Amino acid sequence: MKKVLLPIDGSKRSIRTVEMVKQICKPEECEIYIAKVIGAQLYINSMEEIKHRAEQARPELNAVAEMLPGYNVQTQVLLGSAPGVELVEYAREIEADEIIMTRSSRGPIRKLGSVATYIVKNASFLDVFVMREEDDE
Repeated sequence: MKKVLLPIDGSKRSIRTVEMVKQICKPEECEIYIAKVIGAQLYINSMEEIKHRAEQARPELNAVAEMLPGYNVQTQVLLGSAPGVELVEYAREIEADEIIMTRSSRGPIRKLGSVATYIVKNASFLDVFVMREEDDE
């Protein structure tokens, strides 16, 4: 069974990956892992703040999971200071076959964001699909 990782950052843009999953993956052929990285720099954030932010992420992840009825869905809050690193490590841990994500560039040059760039460069052990911006033509 194929394992697909969907990184979610809370933006509408990142939720678009759910529609892509529905288009390319049948529920009986894949397991979906939805993950959100919470910044956990102890030199900046208190442990209480980190726990609070992790708790706040759970309903968001559950709401995204509910958008995939019939699919086997797992959700995970990841703690770390570098989202790309955390996502690649998690992909290795779950033995993911692919990552479906959207780029996070907001600038006029429209390059990949830093997280997408890191994942593309460092996750050569799986397929990485980076969806274009909605307004890209």
